[in-house]
This record gives sequence, C-alpha cells and structure tokens, in this order.
Amino acid sequence: MFSRTERAPLSLLYTLYQFCGWLFFVVVSPFACVYLAFSGKHRQGLRQRFGQVEEVQLDEDKPVRIWMHASSVGEIQVAKALISEIKRQLPEASIVVSTGHRQGLLMAANQLPDDVPCFFAPLDLIGIVNRTLKTIRPTVYVCLETELWPNIIRQAQQHGAKLFLLNGRLSARSYDGYRRIKSLMQDLLACFTRISVIQGDDARRFRALGANPARMRILGNAKYDQSSSRTDQHLAAHYRQRLNIHRQQPVLVTGSTHTGEEAMLIEVFRSLQRQLPDLVWIVAPRHLRRLTEIEKLFADQGLASMRLQQSQEQGRRAEVIMVDTMGELAGLYSVATYVFCGGSLVERGGHNVLEAAAWGTPVFYGPHMADFADAKALLEAEKAGFCVKTPQELASRLLYFIARPEEYAVAGRGALKVARRQQGSAKKQVTLIKEALHSITHSSCVYSTI
Repeated sequence: MFSRTERAPLSLLYTLYQFCGWLFFVVVSPFACVYLAFSGKHRQGLRQRFGQVEEVQLDEDKPVRIWMHASSVGEIQVAKALISEIKRQLPEASIVVSTGHRQGLLMAANQLPDDVPCFFAPLDLIGIVNRTLKTIRPTVYVCLETELWPNIIRQAQQHGAKLFLLNGRLSARSYDGYRRIKSLMQDLLACFTRISVIQGDDARRFRALGANPARMRILGNAKYDQSSSRTDQHLAAHYRQRLNIHRQQPVLVTGSTHTGEEAMLIEVFRSLQRQLPDLVWIVAPRHLRRLTEIEKLFADQGLASMRLQQSQEQGRRAEVIMVDTMGELAGLYSVATYVFCGGSLVERGGHNVLEAAAWGTPVFYGPHMADFADAKALLEAEKAGFCVKTPQELASRLLYFIARPEEYAVAGRGALKVARRQQGSAKKQVTLIKEALHSITHSSCVYSTI
C-alpha cells in the first residue's frame, strides 16, 4: 500500500457539498427505509450502499488491489476491456468493481470474469465511504469516463490509493455544468496520478477545469478497442440458428433505442419490407423496463413481435424480435445486414456505433450523436457511417443501398477498417497504472500549475 498523503485544503464548494449531502441523507433516509420495508425493492444493495461490503470476496494473496468504479452498463463494457488487459500486464493485481445501478450489477455478473467481484458503490458520504475503503483497502482506485464522486476520490487518496481517471470523456454539455463548480473540479482532478482521455476535445475541456496537463494522456476509447477485438466469426451462425434466420435472410438491427424512436422506425421497417419481404427486425431498447410499452406499440400497429428469450426457447414466429436480456446487442450485430444506432433520432447523445462496425457493417444514425462524435467522425471519414435527419431519410438511404449491394459492401469494408484501427487503447491505459505502480512518484492532492 502506498503511503498516505497530506490532505489539501477543502474548498468552500466541497464543504457545501458535504453539508448538502448529509442534509439530504438525514431528510430522505427515513422515508426511504419505510418504502423499502413495505415494498421490498432495492434491498439487495442497501447494505452495500451504506458501506457494509464485508461479504465481497477479496483476494488476500495478491499484493495489489484495484477498485474500479463503472457506474453504467456502458462503463461495464469499458471495464471488461481494461480488466482483460490488467490480467495480462499486472498478474499480481486483484480487481473489484463497483457500480451504481442494478442493470450494471447484472451485466457485470454476466460479462466480467468470475474472480472479479462486483458490488454497489457506497453513498458519497465520508463516514460511509471510509467504511467501504477500510474493507476494500485499494492500492489503486480507477474512475471511468466522468464518474467523479468527491468524497470517494478524496478519501481513497487519503487512504493511500493511487487514483486514475481512465477512458475520460467530457461532452460540451457536461463541461458547461462542471465549469460552474470549477474550484471543486480543480481540487478533485489534482488527486489523480494520471488522466487518460479519449480525444483532444476531452483533453482541452479537462485542462480548462484545472487538470494538470503533465498528468494527462490522449489514448482513445477502450470501449471501441473491446468492440473490435471480440468478434467471433462463429457467433453469426449461432444466432441465426437460435433465431431461425437463414443465411441469406436480411436482418435490420436497431440498437439502444429510446422512447419515441421505435414509433419512428416502424415506417422504416415497412418501407424496407416492400423490397425485402422476409426481413427480420431486431429491436434492442436501451432500457428493458420499456419492453411492455414497446410490445403494446407494435400490437397497436399490427406488427407481430416476440421477446428474444421466448423466440430462442419456442422458435421464432414473428417478424420483430425484442431483445429482453442485457449484454446481447454486441453479439446480435453479427447477424445484422443493416444497423441503426439509437439515441440519435431523439436527443440522447447516441451510442457506440463501432460495436456494429466491428462486424463489417455500415452504421446509420440520427443527428444527435454528441456523446460519440469521435466514432461518428471516424466512420464518416471512411464513408462507412451515415447520418440521417428523419426516419424518411433513413428509409431512403437504406433502399438506395439495397439497390446497390456492391457500393454497400465497400462501405462495410470501410467500417471494418475503422474498427480494427481502434485496437490498443486498453493496453495503453493499463500501462499507465503499471508504470505508476512501479515508480516512486508520489501523488499529492495539492494542485500545482505547470
């Protein structure tokens, strides 16, 4: 374990954050306890939220312990890529993963190695955070993307852990919000031994918030690295057999769709059906809680639909399949003839377009791709990504390529080329941890300018 470091002076904003956090906790917790007592919901992670993580199975034989926080489903995918690389570069390290959501916990259980325990992150209150830290005893604490919890960051540093912000990204919208609390952000960013960001725009925004440029690296997106490294050529045959889709049968996959998008895409599907009468539509909503709502929409529109698990167990008997399990979408892209990436016809910032590109499939998306602007630009540079403003334009573009298969095949080769170029981000980011562990550099939470 690294030696403890001196505590930096608390900013006024940090003191205010502490006060508001405890005030909210004192006011809300009695009502929350009553709700839990009567509903029985969310009990699974309540003890862990309060810092009681003694049941987490820790590997006491390895000298290094890495606590990685992956709040969302998308960050679990990043964690998976980084964990694979940590096991290669740092065999002396054990890993634990915390997450903020039930879906993240379920996906972690399904996607991460068996020897990587996952638990709910503690509430960001000093006493609760310290209880978790005393149990986990991390050598290294890793934040992914922009999961910056002030008390966890400061207290982990005070407990002697080296801190890393990996796969960092900061959209223009997030930057505008963080800029209002710049003094607090400056203090927090100074705690990190290294910050790895995805692209130049992210680096500029982090620097504007006070991050030390000497500690920052631009190393790409480990999520894309993972996308292009896990394509199993047998997976397509596996899914086609399970879903009773013959080899030449066309498939439209619309991934990570949000409220309002399925209704828009119905007319796209029907337009394509006129040219491709045996077309199968696979719909993967971003949030599984919306499945019943989507089923009703399809029924009202006269579309026969089945859930994925049902179609696998009973045989597909419908033209539309709704994905009702976590972690399947990346594999289902293997059978896609055409792909639309959701969260982009509505203002949700888009989703990972390179998951589909890794299978050599061009990707279509709407105008709202702010969160994945880098991947969008990469695909468009190779003429393998296509932005459409309306469902009508999407249908028109797809019909254009249906009539020109050779041109579409060229776009597919461009998509594969882009995906393969993304290899190496996870390796480079884990190397930052390895170098810090093997150095005598002393990380301080006191901010310094260069």
